[in-house]
Amino acid sequence: MKTIYKSELLNKEFDTEEECLDAEKKYEDEHAKELALKEERAERAKEVQEAYKHYLELRAKFIEDYKSWHMTLTEKDLPALNTINWFDLFDKFWF
Repeated sequence: MKTIYKSELLNKEFDTEEECLDAEKKYEDEHAKELALKEERAERAKEVQEAYKHYLELRAKFIEDYKSWHMTLTEKDLPALNTINWFDLFDKFWF
C-alpha cells in the first residue's frame, strides 16, 4: 500500500512528505509578496473603517450638541472632479 501526501494549500498529491513540503515552501516563497500586500491592504482597510467609525461618533455627538450638521464642499475640496470635463465625454459618445 502506497502512502500519499496531500497538500491542502496546493490541493495536490505527492509521493513523499519532503516533496509536499518543498512544493508548499516554493509556493509560499513565490507568493510572499502578494500575501504581504493582501495583509497590508487588510490592515489599512481596518484603519479606514476605524477612522470612519470615529467620524460617525464625532458627527453624532456634534448633532446631539448642536441639533444639526452641515458640510460645504467646494471645487477646491474635490480636485479629482475638476479633472473631468463631462461635456467632452458627452460629445465623444453622442456626436
